[in-house]
Amino acid sequence: AAIDTLIARQLDAILHQHRLRRLEGSWRGLLWLVDGFVQDRLVKVRLLVMRWQELARDLERAAEFDQSNMFRMIYEEEFGTAGGEPFGMIVGDYEIRPGPAPGHPVDDVAVLNQLAAVGAASFCPIVLPASPALLGINSFHEANTTLSLTALLRAPERARWRSLAGREDTRFLALVLPRTLGRPAWQDDGSRADRFRYREDAGKPEQRVWTTAVYALASVAARAFALYRWPAQIRGAEPGWDATGGVVDTLPHERFRADPPGPPPRPPLELNLTDDQERDASEARIIALCGLEALPEASFGAVPSMHKPPRMNTDSANSNQRLSAHLNSVLCVSRFAHIVKLMGRDMVGSAMDAPEVEDRLQRWLNRHITGLAGAGGEAAAKYPLSDARVEVRERPGRPGSFGCTIMLQPHYQLDEVGASFRLVTDLVASRKAI
Repeated sequence: AAIDTLIARQLDAILHQHRLRRLEGSWRGLLWLVDGFVQDRLVKVRLLVMRWQELARDLERAAEFDQSNMFRMIYEEEFGTAGGEPFGMIVGDYEIRPGPAPGHPVDDVAVLNQLAAVGAASFCPIVLPASPALLGINSFHEANTTLSLTALLRAPERARWRSLAGREDTRFLALVLPRTLGRPAWQDDGSRADRFRYREDAGKPEQRVWTTAVYALASVAARAFALYRWPAQIRGAEPGWDATGGVVDTLPHERFRADPPGPPPRPPLELNLTDDQERDASEARIIALCGLEALPEASFGAVPSMHKPPRMNTDSANSNQRLSAHLNSVLCVSRFAHIVKLMGRDMVGSAMDAPEVEDRLQRWLNRHITGLAGAGGEAAAKYPLSDARVEVRERPGRPGSFGCTIMLQPHYQLDEVGASFRLVTDLVASRKAI
């Protein structure tokens, strides 16, 4: 027994090492995400193993963002290659800090500026977790109910961080917090074949395995796409047996001896924000995963991108700007942009001129426009756009390349009807797949 105790304490020391807990949390988050997917041939996961320092170095060494390896993988190898499939969302399990720090030499703000450009060019939102350092703390469990994100980000030393919100491209960036439980502490249940008795001593939050919430957000986006082919329903909590909207209901839980029988009485979050803090996080352009009262589930109540919409002169213009900065709206219009670019890619290089390309693209868009005001149900699902227009122009001095402007007005499953999006891109002939 004494030897078992000594071995158990050694195991605790190994399992609770910070870097190992972080690594375990990442792999457990990925496993949870993949295991929870609805079986659907159109929902795919591709994995890239790359350290944050390597990504930062790649973007830093490139003269422009479109000369980086990251851009080549995300854009050129999908849009620019025959048979390529554009990415719908990228999640990066890197905890973003407001600036360099001991043990973290990377300037995260500079990297985010470059990533925003890659995401915007590829019409692919990039979701990243916020580090507790962004809140001025070492760990989320240190936060109290008076913590204000907007107050922290108004500090003079966060001026570069605030400048990110003014960039149009940051509509394709999103930050999410807090962390979720990666696994409960190991229990001595007597099931080991070697009869070794081990019960993990993980009574403190800093001894637990936590997973960043990017996997939870990816799961609700994949679920919405699998159910509706339209990734709008990724926010809000509706009562019912089946999780919909922004509800996350299959996270690992940990039970305590004092818990009553039945479902766990609390969500497995490292930090449970108050209602005021959730609104504050949204104002600070950060997506918050919050627990549902007296329930084991959590949900995303709002899904702002990092872009802070500017103030306009009219209510309708303000509404349009606000909707265009929501992640679910960006996901939806990006799917149309992907298809328009792929269709245009296949037409460019043929004998078709700009008016012919424009006519064919417009006819395809018209098939998704509803002719009925206030359409709902199956009609809205089949025709998710209220209006759509496309303009294609030749690029002077650039044979084989057309400029394309897409105007979309989506309405299906979105909070505000009437807002429109303007997307600008190039249509370039594809390279042959190697």
